Amino acid sequence: MIPRALFLTLLLSLPAFCQAPDVIYYNASVITMSPAHPTAQAVAIRGDRFVAVGLEADILKTAGPNTQKIDLGGKCMVPGIIETHVHPITSALSEIDGPVPVIHSIGDLKDYIQTQDKKLPPERLIFIPKVYSTRLTEHRYPTRYELDQAAPGTREVVADNGYAAVINSVLLKRLGITRDTPQPPNGRIEKDAKGEPTGLILGAPQLLKSVRTSRPASAKDRLWALKNMLARYNSVGITSIIDRSEGPEGFRAYESLYKSGELTARSYITYLIQAQGTPEQVRAEIEHIPFTTGWGDDWVRVGSLKTIADGGILIGTAFLREPYGPNTKIYGFVDPGYRGVLSVPKPNLFEMARAAAELGWQMTAHTTGGGATDALLDAYENANRTIPLQGRRFTVTHGNFPNAQAIQRSKKLGVVYDIQPAWLYLDGPAIKDIFGAERMKDFQPLRSLIDAGIVVGGGSDHMIRFDPRQATNPYHPFLGMWIAVTRKMVDGNVLNPEQRITRMEALKMWTLNGAYLTFEEKNKGSIEPGKLADLAVITRNYATCPEDEIKDIEALRTVVGGKIVYDRLR
Repeated sequence: MIPRALFLTLLLSLPAFCQAPDVIYYNASVITMSPAHPTAQAVAIRGDRFVAVGLEADILKTAGPNTQKIDLGGKCMVPGIIETHVHPITSALSEIDGPVPVIHSIGDLKDYIQTQDKKLPPERLIFIPKVYSTRLTEHRYPTRYELDQAAPGTREVVADNGYAAVINSVLLKRLGITRDTPQPPNGRIEKDAKGEPTGLILGAPQLLKSVRTSRPASAKDRLWALKNMLARYNSVGITSIIDRSEGPEGFRAYESLYKSGELTARSYITYLIQAQGTPEQVRAEIEHIPFTTGWGDDWVRVGSLKTIADGGILIGTAFLREPYGPNTKIYGFVDPGYRGVLSVPKPNLFEMARAAAELGWQMTAHTTGGGATDALLDAYENANRTIPLQGRRFTVTHGNFPNAQAIQRSKKLGVVYDIQPAWLYLDGPAIKDIFGAERMKDFQPLRSLIDAGIVVGGGSDHMIRFDPRQATNPYHPFLGMWIAVTRKMVDGNVLNPEQRITRMEALKMWTLNGAYLTFEEKNKGSIEPGKLADLAVITRNYATCPEDEIKDIEALRTVVGGKIVYDRLR
């Protein structure tokens, strides 16, 4: 609690506090995330800021004749949730023409194909996005023949995740892929013991370009997507996001929604570059971007410069420190010497880091394998030799396998991490047998990272679907916190219990740490006088409810800058 003497000092020292608040929430169990005063009974808000936080009796004394007083009946209040890794526009666009199925098994896949076969015109291709073998109960991709069984005749079918795709016999024929088709560069056509294509194609985007093409999104579509997705984020207590991948069109969508006054979540927007070509071309591209990190205000701000340094653990393209080994059949291939894919050449990573440091950008890169994280840290260390990176909060995005050496290197550079515990929950049961016990010791080592003093933000990498728990990947923050606290996987087993963190450390990942990743920890991330009035009232007391109930917490009211953006408080 804030001592009464300190409360009175704050009340008299700030001009805003000399006026009555607009609203007071009282009879509450407030988790402030303020290290000095971690709990409170009431908060007062004037305009878009908290003006007082503390004992109920003291806060109620500040009320004026027009102050709205809201009795929370003992309900729990937490700071507004900060989600450090989402893709709101593309996630919503995935369902612009209707719900995308949740596929847990090859049986689910076949059922969906049969349903679509009855609904769609005969000439229409059935496209099933984000089908990952690690998330199917069979832990394998379907075959062309299983797709054929579900949609006989002339129907074309593709189950796709952007890297691996399974296509049915009709589509194989139309694309001219046979037993005699040569293997494509940077890809692979899987064949059975008789030499016939199984339907699985890895990489080779040139072969599948025609079936992956969706109708182009208009500016109106992007505005619809952003507005609707932000509303869904608000419904689970999210008040701020980091959009981790946008180009000029995405930035324009945020600008348009901002100008119309319809933004309902504060947004820190990442600018994505491919970082291909020569190092000189990479630098030239960065030099021509007309802004840098930090431009904007409390609602919309330019965030990190980002590239995609490797592939993914869900599809077997994460770049590792050593070969995957013999257990890669789940990904559709067996190649004991294979290490994955480093998508950006190291000279380009080095030049990108140097240019980012020189030009005022915060930088990050998608790295899912330990080898890719090491390469990124090499680039950061190289840039640090000429421009110190301490305080610049250069970031590792995903960073699934930071070993002890990577953690110490990160600490020395002041590097922060953006981690997605949902991958541990959903994909841990499948990948633990691929990577083996020794490598899995380094999988999302939250305890080790936090104990080293590294700031870790909590995110989801939400990509597909509106639903917060059934999305790819689920963005429900309290599910994410529960995973970080328990390290339970979808099969009920616990992965590396020594890496569990406390529930308050988990909440900090989605509040103060998220604010730190965006240089805004003095402005949001905790409930304190003078900070932005972003909060969530929730269904259970986060501090005291049974551990397994954390995942079931829902938002009752979400407030951004003092304004209610989601409400089912009764």
